[in-house]
Amino acid sequence: MKYTILHLISLNQTTLETTELENEEVEKYLSDSLISYGIAQMNAEKPLKAYCSFKDKEGNIIGSIMGYKASNLFFITQLYVEKRYRNNGYGYKLLSAIENKAKSLGCNLLRLNTLNKKTMSLYTKAGFKKTNSITNYMDGFDLYYYHKNI
Repeated sequence: MKYTILHLISLNQTTLETTELENEEVEKYLSDSLISYGIAQMNAEKPLKAYCSFKDKEGNIIGSIMGYKASNLFFITQLYVEKRYRNNGYGYKLLSAIENKAKSLGCNLLRLNTLNKKTMSLYTKAGFKKTNSITNYMDGFDLYYYHKNI
């Protein structure tokens, strides 16, 4: 795959760069700037990230969950369990662990989104309720929104 970088000179000697290459500098800039802006708008504190992981006896991660606290909300951003460990309760236990962590941080609401229909029964089993969906959100995938009061 060929990657391109396009440079355009605009007013006041600024440069517009467009690329498909990963750019940690831009990602950090956007993340830090948007978080700072959102915090100022809400008169809130900086979101706090939290993680829970299962490791095998060699210390390799075999499943993990992460998210962040913003005000009273804990938003689960990612959950993954290695294929050979699935359907053995790891996903459920990760959800329980992050819920306990969220409670300890003062949250009373969990939220998550998913494109994966296979995980819907897991979220329902863990007490989440589907609140909304967008049909054909992306290339034939539906987007599902879930929440859980804790």
